[in-house]
Amino acid sequence: MQISQVQVQIGNFIYPLTEGQPLPIKAGDVIKVFFTITGRVPKDTEVEIWASLYHYDALGLLNKQEKAQTKGTTTLEGTVEIKDYERMVDINIGEIVPGSGLYGLIVELRGYEDVEGNPIEAKIPDCLEFTATPSVWDMLPSLIGIGLMVFMVSMITPMMKEGV
Repeated sequence: MQISQVQVQIGNFIYPLTEGQPLPIKAGDVIKVFFTITGRVPKDTEVEIWASLYHYDALGLLNKQEKAQTKGTTTLEGTVEIKDYERMVDINIGEIVPGSGLYGLIVELRGYEDVEGNPIEAKIPDCLEFTATPSVWDMLPSLIGIGLMVFMVSMITPMMKEGV
């Protein structure tokens, strides 16, 4: 079995994911991930599908983003011939830590391996660009600047009235 042909829907448009051509996303977005599982199962089989945004941490370990992940199950109909099973999952994008940056997308068929013992998955690195929502702390310098300007105007205004 293998997973291939991963595409995402953002808004009303469907995009093929390509490494090095990231699509912009933000917290609150829902992306629909379309993928195809190619293989065969002897009888109807329920399989677990995980889809997640990921990046590599400083140690080079794959770090899946729990705030941008979905876990579900799907049933593959039994067949003796190799078949394409087209499936779709939604990923609700939450506020990702460490924040803004490039992320990959991984779709996994949990608990299954190919003939070489590798997990059955499709990974597309650096295909989504997440923009974090600014926090109050990020806006604090601007707020302080505005506050100082208001203070200065309030100090100058009485002086101007006296001079007129």
